Amino acid sequence: MSKRDSRAESDLRASEILESMTEGFFAVDREWRFTYVNRAAHEILEREPRDLLGKNVWAEYPGLLGTEFERAYRQAMAERKQVRVAAYYPEDERWYEVKVYPQPDGIAIYFRNVTEEKRAEQERSRLIVESERQRRMYEAALSNTPDFVYIFDPQHRFTYVNEALLRMWGKTRAEAIGRTCLELGYEPWHAEMHNREIDQVVATRRPIRGEVPFTGTDGRRIYDYIFVPVFGPGDEVVAVAGTTRDVTERKQNEQSIREQAEKLRDADRAKDEFIATLSHELRNPLAPLLNSLQLLRLTGVEDPTVTRVQEMMERQVHHLMRLVDDLLEMARISRGTLNLRRERVELASVVRNAVETCQPLIQAADHRLALALPPEPIWLEGDAVRLAQILANLLNNAAKYTPDGGCIWLSALRVDEREVAISVRDDGAGIPPEQLPRMFEMFSRGERPGARGQGGLGIGLALARRLAEMHGGTLIGRSEGLGRGAEFILRVPLAADQTNKPAAGMRTPERVGPTRILVVDDNADAAESLGLLLRFLGADVLVAHDGNEALEEFGDYDPAVVLLDIGMPGMDGYEVARHIRTRFPERKPALVALTGWGQENDRQRAREAGFDQHMIKPAELTALQKLLATLQSSAASSSPRAS
Repeated sequence: MSKRDSRAESDLRASEILESMTEGFFAVDREWRFTYVNRAAHEILEREPRDLLGKNVWAEYPGLLGTEFERAYRQAMAERKQVRVAAYYPEDERWYEVKVYPQPDGIAIYFRNVTEEKRAEQERSRLIVESERQRRMYEAALSNTPDFVYIFDPQHRFTYVNEALLRMWGKTRAEAIGRTCLELGYEPWHAEMHNREIDQVVATRRPIRGEVPFTGTDGRRIYDYIFVPVFGPGDEVVAVAGTTRDVTERKQNEQSIREQAEKLRDADRAKDEFIATLSHELRNPLAPLLNSLQLLRLTGVEDPTVTRVQEMMERQVHHLMRLVDDLLEMARISRGTLNLRRERVELASVVRNAVETCQPLIQAADHRLALALPPEPIWLEGDAVRLAQILANLLNNAAKYTPDGGCIWLSALRVDEREVAISVRDDGAGIPPEQLPRMFEMFSRGERPGARGQGGLGIGLALARRLAEMHGGTLIGRSEGLGRGAEFILRVPLAADQTNKPAAGMRTPERVGPTRILVVDDNADAAESLGLLLRFLGADVLVAHDGNEALEEFGDYDPAVVLLDIGMPGMDGYEVARHIRTRFPERKPALVALTGWGQENDRQRAREAGFDQHMIKPAELTALQKLLATLQSSAASSSPRAS
């Protein structure tokens, strides 16, 4: 084979090799003309085969001028040395990796499109930077939180702990990472508990929470913690993460709150017991008063003055009875759930009752009270005692904050067909503007100069407004300032029926007949006055003053009804009732608890002791008659008994 043939064969093999390459290859002569371009180069450059041969590199690709590629090409051509470069070619928006080799008649260039690789590398770099940024951010957050944050591997070793936990342990990160709880100084029971909990989280794939004491650099503290599973790519639990919070102060506060709540409950119980006892003690003197007044009315004394005095006394006794009832309803008053006893009531009657209540204070200060009411009757639909209580409160306030010899005006004006406005005005101390918004707040007493006897709890106006609102009305106050008096205006709805109907008087009570009634009460006045009243109505009455006397009299007297007091010394009413039921099983007297103890638990105890009925002292005559009539009817319908 000749040298020419051998060279041709060698060139053919070289060409085959170049054409089989995946890299692009082209050669240029010293005039920068393409002398060879392989298939891969045509594909990368997106040119037709043989399209570039003989053409000038800079004319075909002017975008090369001024780039790293131009400098590499010219350096290799001039200095006859190998040059490598990887750069971005803006014209194609691609990255190329280029190797340039000098040749005798020019240069040879191997190149490949590395855009995807560069983009992947840039993304990796971006992710690394972002990951590092997030790591620093999370580490800053976790290291500065007062909570402990940590991670266990499935072998119970710490793989991460934050700065707060390291400070509590008093250890460095190097001393903590890779150690178990036991190796870090936890008590054996504590370390074993956490090991079991880690295993449980891994097995169940569910969080677990607990609370535990621990002694660290801050001393003995209480910690609340939670362990949660960390899942890997295959949804397996690869670690257990945890957070722990110091709850020592919270626990101490909770304990303090519990202790305070218990104290409040004790105080509330003591208050209830005090109110119940006070109510009982107040009812005892009220019972003979009401009994005596009712007996006086029944005697029928025809004297207008006596009748007027009796009516006034009865109103005031009934008012006292209602106030005593309120003592047992303090909780309902504070919650605004006090029930009203609504009835059709005349405004003049309400005003008269309020004035009677306040008359002593007004007279003591030598005040002039001027009343101005409409000439025609004004009928309201409401609770007469509560409406009078509102006006009495306003009159008392006016008297309290008005200097001696001052004036108080009470006037009423029918606003329209639905409402009446009642004004209580004085020329007294007045109200500072800054205090007006707080006048109706609970426990707001107001420091107003010139007031006499500013005692009290500061609930009067607040209660008056709530009572007004319960009636569907309003109560407002106004004043032009200190020394210029004050005015309070109560607006309440009118009754739908405004026709003038006389109030029903007290009907003559029916006689109860010769029923045998045993009255038992350690209060002699209450027992004797009730006995006199019942005898006047025709009953056969025997009075006993203690439990033993009652049991002794019961056997011989054989009463049909026993009106039995509860709070007696020695043997109380409950015990007397139980003795009657057990010692005289063949007898069926009606046992009625007539007592000042009026709470629900008192009624329940009465039922359990064998009482048939429970009445609150003092018993009103009509209620007593109704009860006795009911008991007589029940006795007659069951089995007749000797009288």
